[in-house]
Amino acid sequence: MKIITYNKNYSKQIPELFTNTIHKTCNKDYTKEQLNAWANLHINYEVWEKRLNKTKPYLTICDKKLVGFAEFYEDYIDCFYVHHEYQGCDVGKMLLNNIFKIAKQNEQTLLRVDASITAKPFFEKFGFIEVKKNKVERNNIELVNFSMEKKIL
Repeated sequence: MKIITYNKNYSKQIPELFTNTIHKTCNKDYTKEQLNAWANLHINYEVWEKRLNKTKPYLTICDKKLVGFAEFYEDYIDCFYVHHEYQGCDVGKMLLNNIFKIAKQNEQTLLRVDASITAKPFFEKFGFIEVKKNKVERNNIELVNFSMEKKIL
């Protein structure tokens, strides 16, 4: 496994991983209606490509297959997802350690993330603390997530 910076060859796999991961791993914490509002099954690849060209996410690759990705800018972790078949295989840990390394190089003292109900325990395991509970609206459907922070020494 290795982490690379954004490569356009993965531009279709990223939104597919995003959508599949949400629908297959978050279904115990969110309703089908909420999952569809969060990750529409009809992927708009054009919108995603514009986003990815701007955010340039870090990608975790295993045998040429995308198994995870994370967007990270300034002090904020966004779109942190691990392929549903690779959860528990240290992909998330590897991605997060990469972010910690970059944050330290940039002399950042704080990291922020808005974590889903499903992802919250993962981030807590790495020292993130809940700052507040949020109610986010997507396509007129309410979703809960948590603003979390981690101080970096």
